[in-house]
Amino acid sequence: MYSFNVMIMLLRIGTIVLFCAAVSYLAVLRKEWRWRALLFAGCYALIFGIIYLGDVWNLPPTLLFFLFCVWKSCTGSGLKRVTVGLMLASMMFAWNALFDNWAAGYLPSGMGTLSRMFRSLAVLGIYLGIRRFRPERDFELAPSLWRLLLMLCIPPMGIVSSLVLLNPRYNMDRGIFREYMLMNVVLLLVALLSFVGLFWAMLVLNRQQKLEQENALAAYNKRYYEDMEQQQFEIRRLRHDLANHLQVLLSLPAQEKDGYIQKMIENPALEKAAVCSGDATVNAVLSVKAGMMRQRGIALSAKVDIPGELPFEKPDICALFANALDNAAEGCLMLEDEKREVVLTARSAKGVLAVEVSNPCLRKDADTRGRFGGLPGTTKPDAPRHGYGLRSIQQIVKKYGGDMEIQQEEERFCLFCYLREKTL
Repeated sequence: MYSFNVMIMLLRIGTIVLFCAAVSYLAVLRKEWRWRALLFAGCYALIFGIIYLGDVWNLPPTLLFFLFCVWKSCTGSGLKRVTVGLMLASMMFAWNALFDNWAAGYLPSGMGTLSRMFRSLAVLGIYLGIRRFRPERDFELAPSLWRLLLMLCIPPMGIVSSLVLLNPRYNMDRGIFREYMLMNVVLLLVALLSFVGLFWAMLVLNRQQKLEQENALAAYNKRYYEDMEQQQFEIRRLRHDLANHLQVLLSLPAQEKDGYIQKMIENPALEKAAVCSGDATVNAVLSVKAGMMRQRGIALSAKVDIPGELPFEKPDICALFANALDNAAEGCLMLEDEKREVVLTARSAKGVLAVEVSNPCLRKDADTRGRFGGLPGTTKPDAPRHGYGLRSIQQIVKKYGGDMEIQQEEERFCLFCYLREKTL
């Protein structure tokens, strides 16, 4: 008897662990053990709570407790946490109501163990389904899309709540109970299957939003590269016309020559090009960004070891270096002139490009890290129109099977990433 009770306890624990893992595929869990223990308690109440039609005492407190556990134990937007919590709660309540009322009407007494096994099998199926089709880690939707999903969660939750809270036939004659059982079963099955539709809608919306973001970032990177190419064309054109400028100087009166020469000196095209690598795109970006930082009083220290042309698409290389240097320069502008410094280190070897850009910053937060999610927001006032830099770098890194890490320690911000050459 003791070993049987231990087996039942282990079965319950395993069931709750599987359900917590399913929750973690939809919302990122906090790392602290106390929040995970709270989620464990919420999942236990949701899975093993008895739901009888007409019983008004179990469902409301269980729903509120589970939503509270998801809210406190997970990260992300509030709309995301509430939506995920309602999706899972409506599904489990529908299943529990189906099984508990069916078991109450048809199973003989003493079949509690079978009831627990059916609950565990249901949770196992939910876990395997969510794991098979789960979205990417740290996925997030726009607030308007989360509001749409939240509204779609109301009908199945409303069906279950109405059947449980408004059904007066719980302790009535069993014949009357069975008379309405078919209708109740159909409605609960609709609520149960609604989770599949909601989960699928979440995946479709996530893919659509991701596709739109990729298209926007691709257009952004292409425009960035075209602007850089245009600047380089202007530089080449001006240098080509240098002979014409010299002829103009010879024909100008002496009092006008100094002004003409000064304008030519101030032209960015006549600044010294930063030819420090074997890749023309990297050299072009460094030339332009070095001139920009010089005008803003920012010291740029570049250590670049790239012996030849990089095996990556030129717009991607341009966007990676340009965005990283732009972000670093933006962070320096909030500091005093003597603290403005950007350090770039880049190395290419055996088809792998590693880039590190660091700069001092104002914030004195605790150590913060980002890895394919949780990116720091833009400091510009019109945030919706900005903040593409780090997302663009993140997308490029993922495109080439690399990794990206952001660190902020002791008032210094550091971005590190690497890319791998694609092989057939």
